[in-house]
Amino acid sequence: MILRSLAVLALVFATLLAPTAAHADKSYTGIGDQVLRIRSTKSPGLLTLKHTGESNFIVTTVNSSGKQEELLVNEIGSYKGTVLYNGDRTDRSIAAVQIKADGAWSVVFKPLSKARCWCAASLQGSGDQVLELPPTRGLRTVTAAHTGESNFIVQSYTRPGSWGDLLFNEIGSYQGKTVLPAGTRLVTVQADGSWTLTRR
Repeated sequence: MILRSLAVLALVFATLLAPTAAHADKSYTGIGDQVLRIRSTKSPGLLTLKHTGESNFIVTTVNSSGKQEELLVNEIGSYKGTVLYNGDRTDRSIAAVQIKADGAWSVVFKPLSKARCWCAASLQGSGDQVLELPPTRGLRTVTAAHTGESNFIVQSYTRPGSWGDLLFNEIGSYQGKTVLPAGTRLVTVQADGSWTLTRR
């Protein structure tokens, strides 16, 4: 009985100490500029954001020293999308999210497991998204089409927390094909319009 109790306690402590998406499914709402303090974390995760203002909407992560780290969103006017934080660094730790806005906004922290599934070969979307797919093997390609007017940036990750591969970096309407790196399991899309991704 004592051994079983000790085992349970050890499991509880291990769970508490393990790096997890500590802020998963925590929601915030507000109007205008704000700084959201969170428990410092190095774990990658997702942020789903909305903004209904007319001017700049800028979202950055901040470390425990007060230094700005990642620029997650930099748009004008209304915005709706999902972005990745701590996605390409294992030594980065964020302790806050800074928001610059002129209107109402909402922020929801989510774990990577809630990324949109790129299950079928072809996937359509609009705006910023984070996609999860089974790890690719061998020679694979991805064809992309974008109908927006601003940046269209697509990156792939073989492991969250490692440096990503830049697949596309274009402005405006675009259509093209590139190699999808072997082992890819996460893809981020930055776009202001509709897009389609097809992997072969």
